[in-house]
Amino acid sequence: MRRLLLALIFLLLLAAPALAQEGDPADALQKDLWCPICQGIRLDVCDQKVCEQMREMIDQELAAGNSPEQIKAQFIELYGPVVLGEPPRQGFYLTAWILPILLLVAGLAVVVWLTRRWVQKPATAPAAIATAAASPETAPDPYLARVEKELQDL
Repeated sequence: MRRLLLALIFLLLLAAPALAQEGDPADALQKDLWCPICQGIRLDVCDQKVCEQMREMIDQELAAGNSPEQIKAQFIELYGPVVLGEPPRQGFYLTAWILPILLLVAGLAVVVWLTRRWVQKPATAPAAIATAAASPETAPDPYLARVEKELQDL
């Protein structure tokens, strides 16, 4: 058992440098950008010719020494903000970040309000049944009394 534990620790130590390596900036950038033609498909998995050209452009720009932020800015200038994986946190695009949170809070408020209303609301059904039983319209039916008497005679 001790040998197995030592072997496992040794293998983990061998794998540590691979885990510590930083990812390729081109891959990270391709995962952040989306295909301008196909809606909802990341650049790194799209097979469109435009995406192949965009990936080549990313490699060329990184080789030229441009930062990922500069490359993103170039793609936004070329294709618009549709190439971003997430909307920018400025201007009108803030609604895409704030609106879901507001809707969630409003939904929770409605649930709390309804729950409190249902808990605090008095039960009206027993009172309605009591008044219905006391009304003259529900007096014993002579035919029903006769049927019950005949059933008892059997």
